[in-house]
Amino acid sequence: MRWVVQIAGFCCAGALLCTTTSKAQEENGDWHLTRADVGHSGWQRGELTLSPDNAATSFKFLWKIKLGEPSKGPHTFSEPLLAGRLINAQGFKDIVYWSSADTLFAVDSELGSLIWKKKYEVKPADVSHSCAVSSLDILMEPPIVINFKARRKRTPGTPRPPQAPPADPTERRLGVAPGGGYFGLKGIYALTPDGLLHEQVMTTGADFAPPVKFLPPASDAASALNFADHMIYAVAGASCANAATRVSAIDLASGDYSVDSLSAGKVRALASTGVPLTPDGAAIVVTDSGASDSTADVPPASVVSISKEMKVQDWYTPTGGMASYKNVSPAVFEYKGKQFIVAPGKQGGVALLDAASLGGVDHHTPLFESAPFTKAGEKHSWDGFAVSQDKAGATWIFASISAGLAMPDGVQGNGTASHGGIVAFKINDANGELALTPAWVSQDMVNPAPPSIANGLVVALAGGDASTHAVLHVFNAATGAEIYSSKDLIPTYSQLSGVSIGDSHAFFTDHDNVLYSFGIGLEH
Repeated sequence: MRWVVQIAGFCCAGALLCTTTSKAQEENGDWHLTRADVGHSGWQRGELTLSPDNAATSFKFLWKIKLGEPSKGPHTFSEPLLAGRLINAQGFKDIVYWSSADTLFAVDSELGSLIWKKKYEVKPADVSHSCAVSSLDILMEPPIVINFKARRKRTPGTPRPPQAPPADPTERRLGVAPGGGYFGLKGIYALTPDGLLHEQVMTTGADFAPPVKFLPPASDAASALNFADHMIYAVAGASCANAATRVSAIDLASGDYSVDSLSAGKVRALASTGVPLTPDGAAIVVTDSGASDSTADVPPASVVSISKEMKVQDWYTPTGGMASYKNVSPAVFEYKGKQFIVAPGKQGGVALLDAASLGGVDHHTPLFESAPFTKAGEKHSWDGFAVSQDKAGATWIFASISAGLAMPDGVQGNGTASHGGIVAFKINDANGELALTPAWVSQDMVNPAPPSIANGLVVALAGGDASTHAVLHVFNAATGAEIYSSKDLIPTYSQLSGVSIGDSHAFFTDHDNVLYSFGIGLEH
């Protein structure tokens, strides 16, 4: 009976959500995937309460909770996820999810109290000791429900279109809802170091179905997962200096959970945050300057497009080479009905690419490339991008740069940024000729995480380092004016932690596995 109640609760919660991934986020402010969506835009479209006006007076520290002991090995990327309007025994709950090296935690997003935790027992022989993970990779499949306003008319007398048979509730399969239809239960996925993909019931942490094999046992440190069209993508080896990178995708719709992979050989994908995806399912990765490998056919020091069939289909290689990146995450976005990619350009610049032809015929020609924002030879620890649209319809690009900023001519900085910072660009369109015009540059930030955007605000975490604590900043997206700073509220640094936004909150973790919530609290 308890299991039936859980199913019913999920069905009711799912019914409150909307028809597509982006629309679902607009309705409830969920953060299902790393960097908000499949394209890694970092844009919370559903935030309606936070704004430049009320953030100045109401944004504050809300709560923190320690979630297990920190990993003794190198840190891997993590980012809290958020699901709202779920139903459990206490009623409707907004739940924030985060994982340590072996445990998945569910926390009440308003109260900061633990709801449940799920520890995964993994055999030591199935774990790679050469490059372990400090945080399991997790994602949620965006729910699909009926759009009652978009019912298609059917000619009288014509048969209904065929539907896939529902899964037998006694034979529950990962990724397949029992009973089928629009109101099926969806879970939260976790990839454990033994290569198994698990799915948990979101309100209780119970096993949704038996796990399935995704990656080989003891595979090297899988990076953030991504989901599109029944496919889950992962990158293994991106966080390991001496491991070959492998991009893999598992088909949840196939009966045997088929997996396709592409090994990058001697070229390493700089994809600790995972890979953004284009609408046709192509994975976009940035590669390092390692020697090319004819068996892998993956170009080095390039922005590479990998098809759903795990084949290199296109690439852009900046003439003169890229900067020295350790991790960097591109972003995919739509502008006037076409798909574009913002990615690293030549030696610390920012490139705007056409997703249909990354580097043109010669693979060296971007649509636009900014002047370098860093000095030649500077090493970058972790760079990323965010893309959003303001209320006037203008498209903005925000780049986090983790190396000392050297301002190009005509660009006004905000003091000396010897460690790094956030650079904001506005897309200008002159008769179809696109350009990125710098609008503002933040103050100095130590190891800035890729920014997250919500309703005219840029939420940016300066992760700090072993000698400098983390600081959470909130900027006006249009002007760069600082609206809020956590100053000394965070006692330690944060390493490879992304920031998620939802329901007027911003979530992230620090080096000690403490989950933080800042924002505007619920009125009680």
